Amino acid sequence: MRLIGIPGFERDGQPIPGPRGHKTWAVLGRLVRSSEPVSRQVLVDELFSDADDPMGALRWSLAELRRRTGLADAFGGNPVSIALGDEVTTDVAAGAGCAVTEDIPAGHFLEGIEVKGSPGFESWLLIERQRVDSEVLSALRQATLRALSGRQFDRAVALAGAMVRRAPFEEAPHVLLVKALASSGDADAAIRQADASEAMFAAELGVTATPAIRAAARPNIAAPIPGVSAHASAVSLCEAGLAAVSAGAADAGIECLRGASAAAEASGDTELLARCLTELGTALVHSIRGYDDEGAVILATAVDLATAAGAELIAAKALSELAYVDVLAGRRASAAEYLRAAGGLATADPSLVAALAGFDAMNLSDWGRLEASTERFTTAVELSRSAGAVRRESWNLGIGARTLFILGRLDEAMEWARRSRELAGRESWTAFRPWPEAWLAHARLASGDDPSVVREAAEATFALARQLQDPCWEGLAAKTIGLTYVAEGNHETALEWIKNAGTLCRRVTDSYTWMEVEILLAEAQAALDFGDTDRAEGVARRAVAGAAKGSMDDLLDRALRLLAQLSDTRITPFPVFIPNST
Repeated sequence: MRLIGIPGFERDGQPIPGPRGHKTWAVLGRLVRSSEPVSRQVLVDELFSDADDPMGALRWSLAELRRRTGLADAFGGNPVSIALGDEVTTDVAAGAGCAVTEDIPAGHFLEGIEVKGSPGFESWLLIERQRVDSEVLSALRQATLRALSGRQFDRAVALAGAMVRRAPFEEAPHVLLVKALASSGDADAAIRQADASEAMFAAELGVTATPAIRAAARPNIAAPIPGVSAHASAVSLCEAGLAAVSAGAADAGIECLRGASAAAEASGDTELLARCLTELGTALVHSIRGYDDEGAVILATAVDLATAAGAELIAAKALSELAYVDVLAGRRASAAEYLRAAGGLATADPSLVAALAGFDAMNLSDWGRLEASTERFTTAVELSRSAGAVRRESWNLGIGARTLFILGRLDEAMEWARRSRELAGRESWTAFRPWPEAWLAHARLASGDDPSVVREAAEATFALARQLQDPCWEGLAAKTIGLTYVAEGNHETALEWIKNAGTLCRRVTDSYTWMEVEILLAEAQAALDFGDTDRAEGVARRAVAGAAKGSMDDLLDRALRLLAQLSDTRITPFPVFIPNST
């Protein structure tokens, strides 16, 4: 069953007739993409409520699916069980993501299938198309990284090109396409593509592309220094690069790490090359905004090299960083898979085990699985403390404080945020301080503290975030200030701050997707409170799209409920689909 693009059935690679009627395809898509069986009443309410005999119409559609598939025992019962068995495959099974084989998927979920007069299903289909698009992009990305690390450059170019066609206004696919062309040895093609990508962003969006696209066109490997041992050069350059990055000199450090990687390749030491590439990829992810995609390409290569060399801890670290990149970008399934693979290799490094637990907890929290996330954060904090990893403990406490706040456990959220801030201060880890400070302010405000007093602290946090030039920290701090004005009823100033928060957060292409949607929701709610329903609806719809794309079930639920609240305000029905976030 192919449901991506124009839907159709195949048997032994040959097309066969599919079911008749758009609504029958709609029933199939609804069943295939549902993690649990769907009741007949739900299907009738969503698709057949206007039929003379709604249940009869549904029975005909289910019978049609049995006829066309030849599966006499499928699509039966109440709730309806699809019961496809092992002989039938589909390209978008619920929870299985999307696999990219030799065929590169094109088109959107149930393309061309439109069911009018069924508002509940229309809302479901709108959200599900966002989700499937995200899954396909994630699958294409993983396949591109595998092709690059396996030196299958023609395949990498084709896959990255498919990403660009599917998401032309996202910068990451362009970075990967330029990187694939450069890696293939066609430097001229890489530069031409970089020129074309930058021109497209300027012409279509009126924005300047980040330097990441141009940087991806650079050659991968520099020539080693004549007369100097390649192995010795790699070791010393790697140490110097790490020291520079740690001292805040990111550009100089990364250049040293690039040189170290080149020297390590020249030395023929596979494990050393894997280590240098892991440190380079990690630095690109954490030290320079906008370079997550180049970092991911390098980290994927490091995983393959480390695995070949039997260097399990190096492979585990590279996998953990790939997971972190995917958590930030909202690629939930691939992040979870990287974490699973890393966890099996990292048992000998307590600090890395603690880091993996924290990344897993963060992924669960962003996914909307808040109770499970809180349990995992508690474990991550204990593991960090046992390992003596103070910064990791501070990080886990700070990110965990956000989850506790969302759950309404305000006293615990404040305690975790304070402990996180204290540990960050003890470590002189100024770069992380704005995060726990912002969530402490959130919890204080929700607990009823004087908004003007909370704002004074939030303004200091915002000033620090601006000095650090961290878009995520700046956006979060600006949103916090906006919320203090909401609490005082000063909605115009609040909206200015919250809208500015979104602008700050989105000024780089590898920003934190959860934070982007969280800020959109705050803006929509403030606009609704202020009586600006048109603005509230427009922003809430953007939040729905972003939350669906990033598999953020809690935020999606909040966005849809906000739209439902807007429909009550307008006194006109507005169809919304509230997903089962479990």
